[in-house]
Amino acid sequence: MSALKAIIHAQLSANGAMTLHDFMALSLYHPQHGYYHQDQVIGKDGDFITAPEISQMFGELTGLWLAHQFQSQQLQNNAILVELGPGRGTLMADLIRAWRQTPLPLPPIHLVETSASLRSIQQQRLADLAEIHWHDQVDTLPDQPLLMIANEFFDALAIRQYRFHHNQWWERGIRLDKDGNWILDWLDLDTANPLPDFLSDHASAAQDDKDQIMTYAPQLAPIAKVISQRIGNYGGAGLIIDYGKSDCFGDSLQAVMKHHPVDPLSHPGEADITAWVDFSHLSHLAEQQHCTALDPVPQGQFLKSLGLLERAEQLGNNAAPDLRRRLVSEVDRLVNPAQMGQAFKVMAILPDAYAKTPQPGWE
Repeated sequence: MSALKAIIHAQLSANGAMTLHDFMALSLYHPQHGYYHQDQVIGKDGDFITAPEISQMFGELTGLWLAHQFQSQQLQNNAILVELGPGRGTLMADLIRAWRQTPLPLPPIHLVETSASLRSIQQQRLADLAEIHWHDQVDTLPDQPLLMIANEFFDALAIRQYRFHHNQWWERGIRLDKDGNWILDWLDLDTANPLPDFLSDHASAAQDDKDQIMTYAPQLAPIAKVISQRIGNYGGAGLIIDYGKSDCFGDSLQAVMKHHPVDPLSHPGEADITAWVDFSHLSHLAEQQHCTALDPVPQGQFLKSLGLLERAEQLGNNAAPDLRRRLVSEVDRLVNPAQMGQAFKVMAILPDAYAKTPQPGWE
């Protein structure tokens, strides 16, 4: 039994159960044994691969989208470039390289990253490209215009799940069965953690359907609020790319290890546990801070509208056959609806006044 599994098992034995949220938080963010404190989680040798690791074109095009916001909003020299959960620094490296192909000055780079091992990798990848400022949380970002990108960040936040059954609310959790095995089950809703206010508008729909599950990520609100406040007060833009949909309903809890699906309870601290992002919650929070959240569009549609196919053709001109085949494969993985093109969505957060103008990717 791993060290983290022993810690969780001891808590289950002592308390009888724990919420799914607390299990995810321990599995992903335990300071010594949590998944995101491990050395190798992203890439071919890790457990999953992200769009920036698939193709340089992803970082190039999203970087140029942010550069467009910088220029269009006339942010001059007082904006900052921010990435939430920058992984191995691949996206930011490609973004910087593309930005420097424009006449615009490169803003200071700020990365929100809690993992010491990933910070070390980011330092190695980015040290020769720009000066980097790290933050443990978004609250310490400077009060100035913010150009932010978050790719596969919000899906990694620990979630709560609720269900209305037998005339009462239940919260999903983990408990021990009679043989001492861990199982998912529905627990009496803890009075210390009542149904969140944001879900109250959706509660009647869940009450009408006894099998309906509502999913909620508690840490999404404080993070999105800070980002939206900066954009609403000072200008800038936020680009959020993740798999998700525009409501809170359904059970999308999943885990992956070595690029294969696994039981979410089977490998705490060793497998990536995620859930689909509720983009309607992000939109609601942005509106509270005098921002507009552009409706999520499929990643494939967004990248093609920014010129992905043209960029791939440019890179493939006079290239060796192996490179041309690789480019075709990269484009397919990014835009094919059966790959990442449909499930992954792109949302932009913009100041209210500026959002009224046509935006690349949402024409």
